[in-house]
Amino acid sequence: MPKVHMPSLFLAPHPPSIGGWFGCVAHGFSRGGHESRPYSCPPPLKRWATQLTMIHRISVGGARVITGLFRYAAVVGLLVVLCPGGCPFTTPDSVIPSLDESGNDTLATATEITLDSEGRIEFDATIESMKDADIFDLGVLAPGDRLYIDVRTISGDLDPLAAVFDEREYLLAFNDDRTPDASNLNPLIDIIVHGGEGHFYLGVAPFPSSGSLGDYRVLVRVTRAVGILDPEPQIVYLNWAGGQDIAIENVGVYDLDPFDAADVGPYEGHTEDLKDEIQKVIADRFEGFNLVLLSSDDDAEPSDPHTTVHFGGFDHSAFAIAEQIDTFNADQTDDAIIFTSGFYNAFSTTPSLEEMALAIGNTTAHEIGHLLGLVHTHKYSSLMDTSCGNDTLLIEQNFELAPLDSSVFPLGMQNAAELIEWAIGLAGITS
Repeated sequence: MPKVHMPSLFLAPHPPSIGGWFGCVAHGFSRGGHESRPYSCPPPLKRWATQLTMIHRISVGGARVITGLFRYAAVVGLLVVLCPGGCPFTTPDSVIPSLDESGNDTLATATEITLDSEGRIEFDATIESMKDADIFDLGVLAPGDRLYIDVRTISGDLDPLAAVFDEREYLLAFNDDRTPDASNLNPLIDIIVHGGEGHFYLGVAPFPSSGSLGDYRVLVRVTRAVGILDPEPQIVYLNWAGGQDIAIENVGVYDLDPFDAADVGPYEGHTEDLKDEIQKVIADRFEGFNLVLLSSDDDAEPSDPHTTVHFGGFDHSAFAIAEQIDTFNADQTDDAIIFTSGFYNAFSTTPSLEEMALAIGNTTAHEIGHLLGLVHTHKYSSLMDTSCGNDTLLIEQNFELAPLDSSVFPLGMQNAAELIEWAIGLAGITS
């Protein structure tokens, strides 16, 4: 089965039927460079399938899926790589050490690596089973250091994931495939270190449920004291007006009618009320962060770089899809789509107008989270959760500290609020 890269929230748009499977959620990545929020099964059915088979919430990218194997399209990389496909390895094979140690699957048991005088090292290691994860201690790094990590399969059919953690076991960066179109499955991470000074760690694991094993080679290069740029505000433009031939990179091309409340439930005649409530939810989720929220109802489309979130249409496998997982918001122009018709009859009971606004608002915030670099987590109160059922969208959710979903990595936490602060800053705060 081919891998799918999609930052999306995959949920089952309709309550389960036929033995309780139709409509079950499965959160994860879907190939193609976008992230989606999948559909899920309302109680009392099991809310979540396995990690990879998971459906992203209203979008960890933006779509919730009913069935199938989806995965995150985590295109992680803050800085531009000048050579196509990443810079080549240069050390002769005969002198590259093998640093794979048994049991190095936690930060406490991580394999220590030593950088040379130029701040680099190349080494080989092996993924021997689907439960194998290798953790490497990169040593002490400081805020402003540039960290470049190139992971490449050298034997077998290994499809590797790579992640960087600080010593709190908090995720700093994640990458599955270095190209959004999945033409190159090897991870590449190129970031500026944020946070406090301390030990940082590289984790490598097989893509979940891929059944792929093999040897891989890692190039690590650290450039000290490059510096951290001040975060820039992010403009988000909510497109309620629809349009023709709307192209979202890595996602698709859509013809969308203007948003109509009747398309999501029994709210005919209350379109303006529903839009207002949805916008209030989104604004509340990003309160305190340097995010500027605009609307096609009130504002012209900005000429400055901005994200557009489109509302309309239907997808059988997702509530929403985001273009990519954009580490530290390196691209201020990536977009997302919320498939509003998928919310019709998607819950165990008919939501009130305020509850439907909460569901669509949570989903939209989830997708914007992907575009700011967030991945899926496993905690029902977390906006980036991808493991709970559709009805979870009807409750208050926030950007908070939560365990990574197993479709992302076998260990680690995501401090969503901290990552958003690093990406776009806090409102009213200047350096």
